[in-house]
Amino acid sequence: MLDEQDLLAIAQLIDQKLEEKLDEKLARQKEEILTEATHRMQVLLDAEVKPMFSLLAEDISIIQEKLMPESRIERIEDDVWALKASVRRINQDLRELKQAQ
Repeated sequence: MLDEQDLLAIAQLIDQKLEEKLDEKLARQKEEILTEATHRMQVLLDAEVKPMFSLLAEDISIIQEKLMPESRIERIEDDVWALKASVRRINQDLRELKQAQ
C-alpha cells in the first residue's frame, strides 16, 4: 500500500508535469501572440505606411522636376552679380556727371 511519502512523491510528479505542460502551453501562446502581432504589424505597414511613402516619393519627384539645376542657378547668380556691378558703375557715373554740371 502507498504511504505518505509515496503520495507526496506522486503529488510532486503531478505538479511537475502540470507545470511543464503549463510552461509549454504558455510558450505556445506567447509564440502565437507574437506571430499574430507581427502579421498585424505587417498588414498595417502594407496598408497604411507604404502607400504614404509612395505618395511622398511621387511628391518629391514632382518637386525635383520643377527645381532649377544648380548649374543654371550659378549662372543666374553670376549674371546678377554682373548686373549689380553694372548698376553701381552707372550710378557712380551719374553722380560724377551731376557733380560736373
